[in-house]
Parts: sequence; structure tokens; C-alpha cells
Amino acid sequence: MVDSIRHIARQLAESEDPHERYKILLNVYERPAESREIAILRDDIAASPLVSTLLAERRSEGIALAPHARWRGAHWVLHVLADLGSAAGDSRLLPLRDQVYQWLHDEARCEPCSGTVEGHALHYLLFLGLADQRTDVLAERLVAWTQTWKPGKTPLSFAQGLAALRGLYLHAQQRSSAASADAATRLSEDLLSCHLYKKPGSCTPLSADFTSLHYPCYEQADVLFAIKVMAEVGRAEDPRCRPAIDLLKSKQLADGTFPAERKYYRPGRSDGEGDSLVNWGGTHKARGNTFVTLEALGALHAAGERF
Repeated sequence: MVDSIRHIARQLAESEDPHERYKILLNVYERPAESREIAILRDDIAASPLVSTLLAERRSEGIALAPHARWRGAHWVLHVLADLGSAAGDSRLLPLRDQVYQWLHDEARCEPCSGTVEGHALHYLLFLGLADQRTDVLAERLVAWTQTWKPGKTPLSFAQGLAALRGLYLHAQQRSSAASADAATRLSEDLLSCHLYKKPGSCTPLSADFTSLHYPCYEQADVLFAIKVMAEVGRAEDPRCRPAIDLLKSKQLADGTFPAERKYYRPGRSDGEGDSLVNWGGTHKARGNTFVTLEALGALHAAGERF
């Protein structure tokens, strides 16, 4: 199996797709995130057909859908762009950013603060170099939200905590925010106490969906996304992650790849919600999915697995 993983990693590191090279070189071969090599790859991702497809509905004023429209609105497009590693400072994204800011800061907005909404927004605004003082307001709102959050017995609860952790950790790093750092530490401890995928105080997994592999996760989460977030915050080698790591490893196929077991999107474009302009490889339990494999190899490496 180790030889298979090494072979897959080498293949992906030499891929013509800059997103694939970026994920492997950064997360498996440990190229510094600030290196010129990684910066060039992020520029190449921004210019790639994949990103062009995600931005196909962009106009000068943004995307003619509600920012939170699944999965083609500005909020979800920016979320996926950041997850792929697209370049920071892309001026094409400014109208999308302004759509998100208008939505999240609208005084008439009736939805309460959400770990997944504000958490994802905080992450992509910072990662994509789109943040300004309005982003700090989102961080303050999210820090206050964490004061009452505890992991519940539903996948949605964990998804909220994971997205909030991801956003607040990056905010703490980029803005030197002690409040965000403290909130991120609390969130990570609460999630680790549940071994990333188990109901609080139980050995029972949250759900079959949470223990299945997906890409993208959007507003949901799964065990792989949980490990990925812990890797980003430097906690993937915590012993409490081991049950989740072992679960992930159990899903690896003989050729070293990982499957997408379920999906949240529907390829195409219709009048309904849930459409994706990108087909993320579909699902097949016996065939590897490149997007899932990239995430899984990075997560395993961060957890101390060597191949």
C-alpha cells in the first residue's frame, strides 16, 4: 500500500493540473506556503479552466444569484476557490466579495451568526486576499458565537465548529488576534474531545454521512474535512485524532487512492438549488476520486503518516 501511495503522490506532483500539483507539493512534500513555487502554482490555479468554469457566471457586478444560493452563489464560489488554492488578490473576485459583505452586514439580515457561514467567509476572505476591516467585524461576531457553541449530536453542529475553527485560526494568524486565537483553541479542544467524528460522550459516529468521504463539503462536513481542518491548525498529530485517521485509512483503495462515497452537488445548471458548474468526479466506492485523494493524502501526511 505504501508503494501505491508513493506512486499516486508522485503522479499528482507531476500532473498538468496546477491544483493537483499545489495540493501535493504543499501538503505532502512540504513546500513552504510563502515560496515562489507555491505562489506561481496559485496564479496558475487562478488562470486554470477549473477556476474559469467556477467563475463562468461572474459579471461586472458579481453573480446574478443570491450570495448564499447553493452552490453557485458568490459565497460558495469563493469558498471553493479558497479550498482549491486559487491566488490571492485576484481582482475578478472583488464584486463577489462585495456581494458577500453586503449580505453579511445587511441590517435587515434575519439569520443569526452561523459557524459555517461566518467561518467559511472569514477563511476565504483572508486566504484570497480580499479582507478589509469588515472582515474583522465578522471575526468578532464569530468569536462571540463560540462562547455558547458546544459539539452536539448532529453533523451540522460539527460542521459549524469546524468552519468556525478554520476561519478564526487564519484570522488569528493573519491579524494577530488574541481573541480569535483563544476561540480557535476552545473549538479545537471541544472537537478533539469527540475524536472529530463521534457524538459527545459516546463511541457512536455522528452519522453514516459524516463518516463518508465527499468533495466539496460546502456547508456540510465529514471526517476527512475534520482531519484537514486539524492539519491546518497544527493539531492533526494529537492522539485524539487517531480514531479519525484510522477510519480514513480504512477507506483507502488498493491503488492508494480514496473514493468519493457521497456528494452534495448536482452537476449542471437548472432553476433549482444544489447545481454545480463543475463535476467534481462523482461518487464510486470502488474507484478513486482525485479531489478526495488530494485531501486525504495531505491529511494523512499532516497526521504523521509517511509514504
